[in-house]
Amino acid sequence: MRKKLITAIPPDEVLKIKEISKAKVEIKIREVGLYFGMPRWMVVIDGSDEEVEKFMGVLMRSRAGG
Repeated sequence: MRKKLITAIPPDEVLKIKEISKAKVEIKIREVGLYFGMPRWMVVIDGSDEEVEKFMGVLMRSRAGG
C-alpha cells in the first residue's frame, strides 16, 4: 500500500513518530512549498496495509494530543 500526505508536520517529527509506532514502512519526504508562509511537505508512506495503518494510527493520535 502507498499513501501520500501533504502536511505541515516537520520531517524530523514524522520520522520520530515512525520510530515510536515501530511500523515497518518506508517514508519519503519532499518539500512541497509554502502555504500562507508555513512550509508543507509531501510524505509518501510505503508498506503493507497493516503497517501503514499502524503508522497512520500513531500519527493521528500524536497530532491530536491523544
